[in-house]
Amino acid sequence: MTIKTMKKSSSEVVLTSIRDECGAATAASLPPSVLEAWASIPPSVRAALASSDVGRTSLGSGSLSSSSNNLIDSSESGSSSTLEEESVKVEECPTTGAKVVMTPLERAPENVFAFTKTLKSESTEVVKSPAAITTTKTKVVTTSRGWRNVFTLPISYDVNMVPHGTLLDPANQQLLAATGVHPEGYNQRFAVIDAAVDQIYGDKIRKYFQVKGIHITTCVLNGGEAEKRPDAVDKLLDDLCAYKLRRREPFLAIGGGCLLDIAGMAACLYRRGVPFVRVPTTLLAIVDASVGVKNGVDYCCGITDETYKNRVGSFYAPSACLLDPAFITTQDKRNVSNGFGEILKLALVRSEDLFELLEAHGAALVESLFAANPSTPAGVSDRIIDLSIQIMLEELGPNLWESKLERCVDYGHTFSKLLEMVPGADIMHGEAVNVDGFFSVILSYIRGYITIETVNRVLACMKSLSLPTNSPDLTKELAWQSCKDAVEHRHGEQRIPLITDIGESVCVSDITPEELERAVEVMKQFDH
Repeated sequence: MTIKTMKKSSSEVVLTSIRDECGAATAASLPPSVLEAWASIPPSVRAALASSDVGRTSLGSGSLSSSSNNLIDSSESGSSSTLEEESVKVEECPTTGAKVVMTPLERAPENVFAFTKTLKSESTEVVKSPAAITTTKTKVVTTSRGWRNVFTLPISYDVNMVPHGTLLDPANQQLLAATGVHPEGYNQRFAVIDAAVDQIYGDKIRKYFQVKGIHITTCVLNGGEAEKRPDAVDKLLDDLCAYKLRRREPFLAIGGGCLLDIAGMAACLYRRGVPFVRVPTTLLAIVDASVGVKNGVDYCCGITDETYKNRVGSFYAPSACLLDPAFITTQDKRNVSNGFGEILKLALVRSEDLFELLEAHGAALVESLFAANPSTPAGVSDRIIDLSIQIMLEELGPNLWESKLERCVDYGHTFSKLLEMVPGADIMHGEAVNVDGFFSVILSYIRGYITIETVNRVLACMKSLSLPTNSPDLTKELAWQSCKDAVEHRHGEQRIPLITDIGESVCVSDITPEELERAVEVMKQFDH
């Protein structure tokens, strides 16, 4: 056995190698390789050998025993700690306060640790009697052991801006390239397509792959909010099974936000996770659903008989996103305005620059369906999309799994959830977000965070984008229930974002029913 292999061996094997190489050598003549091997033994083993009879009985009084202290001195003076000492981690449990000592396992030192937990607690008991007061303090130390597995998911995905109107041009390879690299002769792909998109672009999508000698299998689903249910996920999973999608084969998801949510949920579930590519076709999906990692469906509880928005879902990243703003021009005016609801939300909490762009050019872009027009300078529409996506990614990227629940991008998403779920309500997602957003502006005004001039400026911008600013369903009862739902969803606190100026915000958790009732009344004073 060589010294090189000793570094990777257990303490017993290293000790045997020392015995073989050391023989009858004295401490003064010990070779450097033996000192290095000795340093690789855990400190507890070295200490035991130095202070017990183990060394004397197994190696003889003149070998290791007589030199073990010198070995310890030599090895420890040469380095501040051994490899094992350096890799042992000590931390405090954030839940219980217990001291946790973690030692890496040899075969997986970056991922698997054996741990011991030590928890110290103290209790005081006071007993009163006619004769005296007796105070008893009890200190308890409990220990436990186990293993911890640590693994960081390698999340990385590109949000690609495609040259305007070229995604379905056979000369553009981006769509095909996004479907992955496959063995020669594997000439098939799978796509799930929004039914509304299929009516307009279905033939063009199929021709794109046909020209390249590839057969495209499609699953066409209705992409409305009413269809965003587990049944839609099941339908897509059935088609993926029939197609026999391979484990590392990306499939395409082409449509609006609801369709992308359904596709992400199915991708997460199929074979415990397969890659998928988002191709958003609405303004709302381009700036919102396409850039994050959340997906999910609305769920109807069989016990309460109530439907909960996005109650079932997962965090699952796409393999790529392909954004072509040309799709927006085939939407109607209401849908384009609906997309501006999410953009304006981002402007209110993060960017006065974006807000000013919407003030100046939003109305013209709604009228032109986000297409070039004489009233809007070249590059403005692209700048609005770029700023929106960058703000979203800046907010989501460092907090991908929402470990931090104070999120400014939750602005407009406290009261809007219940507004959208009112039976028979004719309100789209971005519209509901905007009603919530203006109600939150009123809460900021009542609290003295902003002036009436700011309120009027925000209202004027919202109306210029053809967005609703109030709803008959926004009652004090719905508002308070929304706050209670927020406490449940945001782990015990309301954590409701409110603006303190255009482009700045703060999260609050102390909104009262009385405050909500007043805000509902103040809303009635404005011309909506």
